[in-house]
Amino acid sequence: MKKTTKLNIQWLYNIIKEGESDFIDFKEQLSDKQIFGKPLKSFTRNYSELAKDVVAFANKKGGFIIIGITDKEKEVNKEFRCNNEKIIFLIKQIQDQTKPSITLIPHKIKVNETELLVLEIPFSEQLHCTSKGLYVIRNIDGNKIIEPHEMASIQSEKNLIIYDQKIWNLQLKSKNKDKQGNLIPAWQDIDKLRQLYQQIKQAKPKSPYLKTTLFEFSETLGIVKEVQNKYLPTTTGLLFVATKKALKEIPSAHIKYIRYKSDGSYTPYEFKGNIIEIIDKCFAQLKSEINLQEFQFGLYREYVEDYQEIVMRELIVNAVVHRDYSRLQSIQIRKYENYIEFESPGAFPQGITTENYLRKSNARNPSIMDILREIGYAEKAGSGFDKIFTALLTKGKQLPEIEEVDSSLLVRIFSGTVSETLLKLGKDYKELYKKDLELDKVIVLNEIVRAGKIKQKELEQKIFVNINRLKVVLTELQDINFIQKTGRTKDTQYIIHKSRLIGLAAEKEYLSLKKQEKFNQKETIMRYLDEFKEINNSQVREILRLPDKDTSYVSRLLSEMLNKNLITIARVEGHNQRFYKRKK
Repeated sequence: MKKTTKLNIQWLYNIIKEGESDFIDFKEQLSDKQIFGKPLKSFTRNYSELAKDVVAFANKKGGFIIIGITDKEKEVNKEFRCNNEKIIFLIKQIQDQTKPSITLIPHKIKVNETELLVLEIPFSEQLHCTSKGLYVIRNIDGNKIIEPHEMASIQSEKNLIIYDQKIWNLQLKSKNKDKQGNLIPAWQDIDKLRQLYQQIKQAKPKSPYLKTTLFEFSETLGIVKEVQNKYLPTTTGLLFVATKKALKEIPSAHIKYIRYKSDGSYTPYEFKGNIIEIIDKCFAQLKSEINLQEFQFGLYREYVEDYQEIVMRELIVNAVVHRDYSRLQSIQIRKYENYIEFESPGAFPQGITTENYLRKSNARNPSIMDILREIGYAEKAGSGFDKIFTALLTKGKQLPEIEEVDSSLLVRIFSGTVSETLLKLGKDYKELYKKDLELDKVIVLNEIVRAGKIKQKELEQKIFVNINRLKVVLTELQDINFIQKTGRTKDTQYIIHKSRLIGLAAEKEYLSLKKQEKFNQKETIMRYLDEFKEINNSQVREILRLPDKDTSYVSRLLSEMLNKNLITIARVEGHNQRFYKRKK
């Protein structure tokens, strides 16, 4: 956060209009009656809460706490009062209650007759906690406790670990000036900086990063940092807006792509430039090589890409965002006859594994992620693989293979469609609801298709199944006749609904599963007869836990057992009510 930011009425009105964010917080008042309207005895406790807020901002990118603005209505609290003596005391209290000590920069802004207090929390290159040892960080929803596996990413922002916030003191002399006559840093391509500003403005017109000047814009984005009164580029700055000469300081910041042919020959490509350029160039090349495969369901045809655009784009962005820029390795993409693999320098970030990467996220390079999110190339951290999984499964493809190889992460996707049933389910759902299957549903369907039939407990053991939503998902899929139950209640299993099957092979498999179910039902009836000697239709429905509407089905089942000499009629009562017994 820039130390010399001029705070005025217009700045305040713009901030109030945009509301709270990851670098702005509003407070109606603090606790001292003399200044803020509450008794002095509660003052210390509220300083503890304020210290927590200050730590959260300092651990992010700095920020402002504006005191004297109501949180909900975003209006000036006319009863707010402050004086210099109490402000000095407040700053001292925050220093005492933060480790390492944080010194606030106070500002005052007068709105009509009320003087508001603005506390500026400068960006810090240290990781802070409260005096009670609490580590928190600011995000869009407020303060968040820092988990152990997140420490590395936060430290990377603070130059404690060399990733996207490393500072570069390049020995380059500035010669060119901007339109205002200011000297342009020799490392910086001013046209790329302007282009980045316009890209964010177009994608998110209300982005908090859109500052009045390009300099403020650069600092807020983490493109530059102040060190001993000098503003130096960060790794992020070099990757996004550096000149070709300056970008050579990170020699491995490019993508190498090799397309292997079936005859053993190959074609190499190399994509260089800033991050946005290499993403666009690489994606354009992979997109140009897409082939289509045709599938037919009755009168309908479905064309499936061997490699879907959304999958390739997300994998390229993911490799660029999460790679380890401290390693002298480039991103490698290799395309073979039936699969593509993306190799990105650096293993999984701390706390992320091959089993939890779909549900957990820990951005290695948060500033790079922020910028790509602002220009619409990425969404929230972790959402990339959500899209990849959904896109692959709804087209009947297998999930990506992911493994850690030495000091790199390898992601492999395959061209073929392995399940026409899953492809048809995805097509049917889109026709019904005009949208793709949700991730939780398509993952469950994939497991059922792969297994043929599966119990709920078995589904709970699958690593990508969301256990918290499993019951709801199973119910919803049954309601739309995508799956159905089979077997007795105690041993209930799920299979694909017969109305969604395609092809003779799938229908035979369905009949096989139903045959197994009927065999188990007959066994249950025979065991009952061993114990209780006789049974009738209603008793069969009760022990098999079938509804009353299945009377005809049970009659047919008993007739089959009669014909196979498994049972015989013991007696008949009332209106042709038959009782059966085991045949000797």
